[in-house]
Amino acid sequence: MSLGMNDVLRAHFDTVDVSLARQKSRVLIAHGPHDGRDPEPSAARLRIGDTDVEVRAFGGVFAGATLDIGTRLLLENLPDTIPGHADDPAIDLACGNGIVAATLALRHPGLRVYASDESAAAVASARATAAANGIADRMTVARDDALSTLPDASASFIALNPPFHRGAAIDETIARHLFADAARVLRPGGELWTVWNSALRYRPSLEKLVGPTRQIARTPKFTVTASTRR
Repeated sequence: MSLGMNDVLRAHFDTVDVSLARQKSRVLIAHGPHDGRDPEPSAARLRIGDTDVEVRAFGGVFAGATLDIGTRLLLENLPDTIPGHADDPAIDLACGNGIVAATLALRHPGLRVYASDESAAAVASARATAAANGIADRMTVARDDALSTLPDASASFIALNPPFHRGAAIDETIARHLFADAARVLRPGGELWTVWNSALRYRPSLEKLVGPTRQIARTPKFTVTASTRR
């Protein structure tokens, strides 16, 4: 932390002690917390096509209370009609701040949406986003490893912007894990709509793990595909 953080700690603790330095590091020990309060999410109102969405974000959730360019490309190219049986939810896998799930629910007033993420900050953010848009009754948010709590062949539509970093390193195994679990949860004929960094060339993995994959949109940086479950 920078030296300026010492003053931040002193504003919320009675005492802050600093250890002797070891190489370039010191330990800060803060005692006597006071004036604590629950964290408040950052907030923004965004326009996506003809849909206004309130976004909320806690902590280090991906993109914060904004819309990253990959997710924007995905949202701009989602189908006008969401396929599915009457009881099927549309799924926002690796939901982050919940903007994809919220946009789907706002565009399709009769649609139920299920959003999941392994990050507690993302789940809190998505739930706050749902509440801000008045759709919490139709948008379920769960903390989960991919979609492990959902049964096989129980959904017809999944949207996904997969993370491709683990820490600072590129890790393509995360996306493949999500593709495989999406395939498990999709009904035959169901669709996985994915946006991915074009340089990562995920299409062979999508073809292998999910099924026939067609390109929906492409920019110099990102590609949107739709894969149909065999």
